[in-house]
Amino acid sequence: MRSHRLISFPALVLLAVCTLWSSSAQAAAIDLTEIIFEYDSSTWTLGWKFSVTAPTSVEALGVYDSGQDGLAGPAQVGLWLASGGAPLVQTTVSAGSDAALDGYFRFVPVSSTALTPGIEYIVGAHLDGDLATSLFGENGIVDPRVSVIDVRYSSFGSGFGFPDQTDLGTDGAAFLGGNFQLTAVPLPAAAWLFGSGLVGLGSMARARLRKG
Repeated sequence: MRSHRLISFPALVLLAVCTLWSSSAQAAAIDLTEIIFEYDSSTWTLGWKFSVTAPTSVEALGVYDSGQDGLAGPAQVGLWLASGGAPLVQTTVSAGSDAALDGYFRFVPVSSTALTPGIEYIVGAHLDGDLATSLFGENGIVDPRVSVIDVRYSSFGSGFGFPDQTDLGTDGAAFLGGNFQLTAVPLPAAAWLFGSGLVGLGSMARARLRKG
């Protein structure tokens, strides 16, 4: 029984390392650290144009939740090619607090949608009756796999639709609006080596006990 415990502990540590890394790695493309200002968003679809630096995929779409206490009404959110056309993927985030909260955003899982480097995309959301905010400068952290290009919004009073308009001087900024979660980052080699080393130590300890 004692040798069983020795081998199980490192294995459990390895599992914990993998689980903790994976859960922390799958996060919002934009994680706000400060809310500078908010505004009524009901007359536009608000979003931002972006590209990715490595092949990845969108696993969930989300919308801004001002008070982190639930949405006043349902919100529509979609992901488009920057050239336009029908959304690659879209969903509705229900009113209230049922959708998973990650930072200042509520997310709904969607069909895994591949993102390819060299292609530009737009994510946007229509929040009816809720406030929106913006990423400008240093008030948020952007996933390193994502390059924010500029703000995007639809025509005034258009409701949910492709956000085809932008403003000069908004490079690196985003209207929020919509957001998304990417697939988890692969576990770093260092973490695998650390966990594997612990398992190896446990195996050696068991072997010594058998010899004793």
